[in-house]
Amino acid sequence: MINTSITQPVVDKEIRELERDKRIKDGSQRVTSTKDVATKDATSKPLFDKQEILREKQSLIEQKLGELTNKLLSGLKSGEQGPNMPRLLQVAPNLASDVRELLKALEGNEKLATFKEALAKFIKPIENLSPQGVAQGIKDSGIMLEAKIAQSLEAQSLPSKIKELLSQMKNTQNQGLKESFLKLPNDSDAKKSISDLGALLKEQKKLNQETINNSPFKALDKASNALENAAKYLDKLSNLGKNLSLKTAANLLSRIESSIQNAQKSANNYNLNSATLKDARAIREQINASANELQNALNLLKNKDSNFKAFLTRYDPNNKQNATLKEALSKQNEPKANHIRINIQTSNTGSTAHSSSLSANSAQNQAQNASQNSSFSQNSSFSQNYTLTQEQNSFKNINLSQFKEATSSEVNTPNLQGKITELARALTSLKNTLSPELASAKSALEEINSLARLAKSAAKSIGAIKPNNAEQALKELQSDMKSVLLNLKESTQNQSSTQNIHTAAQRLLTQIEIHQLASFAQNSLQTYLPYHWDELNSSNLSFKRGNKDKFYARIELSFVKFGEIGIVLGLAENKFLDVSIQTGNDGFKELILSETKSLKRALNELGLVVNNFFVASKGGKSAYEHYGDIDLGYNIKA
Repeated sequence: MINTSITQPVVDKEIRELERDKRIKDGSQRVTSTKDVATKDATSKPLFDKQEILREKQSLIEQKLGELTNKLLSGLKSGEQGPNMPRLLQVAPNLASDVRELLKALEGNEKLATFKEALAKFIKPIENLSPQGVAQGIKDSGIMLEAKIAQSLEAQSLPSKIKELLSQMKNTQNQGLKESFLKLPNDSDAKKSISDLGALLKEQKKLNQETINNSPFKALDKASNALENAAKYLDKLSNLGKNLSLKTAANLLSRIESSIQNAQKSANNYNLNSATLKDARAIREQINASANELQNALNLLKNKDSNFKAFLTRYDPNNKQNATLKEALSKQNEPKANHIRINIQTSNTGSTAHSSSLSANSAQNQAQNASQNSSFSQNSSFSQNYTLTQEQNSFKNINLSQFKEATSSEVNTPNLQGKITELARALTSLKNTLSPELASAKSALEEINSLARLAKSAAKSIGAIKPNNAEQALKELQSDMKSVLLNLKESTQNQSSTQNIHTAAQRLLTQIEIHQLASFAQNSLQTYLPYHWDELNSSNLSFKRGNKDKFYARIELSFVKFGEIGIVLGLAENKFLDVSIQTGNDGFKELILSETKSLKRALNELGLVVNNFFVASKGGKSAYEHYGDIDLGYNIKA
């Protein structure tokens, strides 16, 4: 007899057994009193699991995906290698299309009508595309089934803000900060837990700020920040299409020129003749080259010379002349010696350098001198009524149309902000090479500030913590694609009349599990587009969280008419967007280029600032590798 019930998924039994074992181990019983008592019980529990933060406890999802890894590897070993592998593994490469085929197979089968109704909810027409629909579709795609099971076993259900806080704590890149979470008390309730975290973050912020303030290399950091803010501000002006006066443009260029001069001065403030500083010397050479090119471009803008564009070219990592620098940049994150003796030129001597061990006092004076006029705040007011100083008068007669051309953010067009960003990144590379301690403290401080903001938001949502209801959690699992397919597979096994349905369900499950395996291996989320589109052959979506509140998405689509397209998006600070697009043919690329302005305008209307936008055709070299100005968070070569 066919089991047509999908109210009790196949995973129910395992969940109940795990929940029972958990209750026995904890010595606790499920709260069955009033709602107020239940909520109080939920909020009285500590929020921070130290073992989980340090990744010392193997979660249920990791166990399940470990089993999945072994299962797929066994299938690969036993199967035939070559072009027939997808067929032998029973993979459904176009999952949306295969679901529609399965729905056709279920037509007319009254005993399986419930499954048909459930599956029809997962794949919607592309006309119904919406942000909310995509988010819910991905949530129910089957990729997160084991995560949902693990969550259902937790004692309490947490609001999104608290989940976000916990996620960032677990994913912090700074090991010292991660280990400091061990200082959090074990027996705190939710409110006290967040309060304790706030105190800990305040202490860590002070320690890291002291490291930054006492570093002899902080001038490099300030100079890099000033340039990054300048580039972001120019991008914002360009993307929003604001009209500028000559005075405002002159003010901007003058401050940029001052920042460039300060950056070069900061980089040249250190004697790097030691044999151990070969990498640093190579990076400094690039800093000087970039600064000189920028200064030449600004000088030409002053003189209304259109040749300024020749100096806005970007650094090409394939240039053999830059091989030394390329090697140096690749090594910047390697651990350096704890003590490096560097000769620092004092600001009150003409050209004489003296040896220094970078003591805090002398270094602080050096940094203060080197960082004069380095500030370039993105939030500074650039009023059109700004009075030009004598220095800024050199730009007062610039050609405004040339200024707009130099800062244009047209696709694939070199611009002033691109060159400024290149210089800022080289300064950061020099800082990281000379002082890993400063780089670590700076990174930790950014994470601390982000965690502190999240902690404040989380504190406001403590009242929304509720005890988990196992029955409700099981109901939510019914709306999961993998759960439905598992039950459909079990209901049709050993039935000759439904063998085709059983096989189709297995193919879909295998494809979902491959997505899960890829997600597990890459520490990301890989899935499919939960919509059907006759013009689309296949789809693949990947989402990943990077460092410092950066998020990445990779979209791979194969169209019937236009061929393949790969899109990689990088989002920073919830507003700065990097876009890299690679098409399968030139015609598709030209079509995208023709609509770029309207696309960027639409993104701006959503509150996004497009930092970089790059479009190329697929060739021998990946566009993601070639375009070095975009930090996209994916190792394309892997």
